Amino acid sequence: MESNLSILEAKVLEAVGLIKELRAENVRLQGRCQELEAGLAGQEEEKARLARELAEAREGADLVEAYEEKRKEIEDKVGGLLQQLEALG
Repeated sequence: MESNLSILEAKVLEAVGLIKELRAENVRLQGRCQELEAGLAGQEEEKARLARELAEAREGADLVEAYEEKRKEIEDKVGGLLQQLEALG
């Protein structure tokens, strides 16, 4: 009977040790989870910032394209007017 008690005691002590290890690992993993969540939040903020910058850059590119079209139109008109002036004189 004492042998059974010794075996039970050993198993209980082993279980207690394992529970302590698991609790410590759980604390470590919770900390790591918080670190990762904070990192993810930072990444999401960066993504939003970059999306805003991209939208602004696209708007700028569209504006440049519109100005380029206007410039070309003006250049064509001025060229036509110069040809007409040259034809006169």
